[in-house]
Amino acid sequence: MEQFQTETYKFVLIGVAVIVFMRFLPRIKAKMLGIPFVKAEDVKKRMDAGEDLIVIDVRTPGEFTGNLGHIEGALNLDASALSVKLAALADQLEPYKNDPIVVTCRTDNRSPGAARILFQKGFKNLMIMGGGMSSWNRAGYPVTYKR
Repeated sequence: MEQFQTETYKFVLIGVAVIVFMRFLPRIKAKMLGIPFVKAEDVKKRMDAGEDLIVIDVRTPGEFTGNLGHIEGALNLDASALSVKLAALADQLEPYKNDPIVVTCRTDNRSPGAARILFQKGFKNLMIMGGGMSSWNRAGYPVTYKR
């Protein structure tokens, strides 16, 4: 019985380790590409200082206009269709490939993967807003709900 409990414990521990690793894999990949995580506070300061940041919100359209709202002027490009949208808008987006871009989602689960896709498509001045719109809202920064 003790052998069974030890084996079960090892199995559960390995399972938890795999889940944790998979949860943080997009973050690890983004960091390996040199895409930094920035605080909502830093994004707000840069915007208040007049810096022309492009904010790409990769939540679904319903989330974009939902209870957390979105940053005024943010571009909504749903992470699940990001590659397709980037391909369709390739010519129009070319002039913005070196502009500072902040990628956000609800918490920062989807934004690292989306930032990696943007990087692979040639966007080089990328940042991921740590904590996403949840962090932005906790800080009490302004949001809008309209499309």
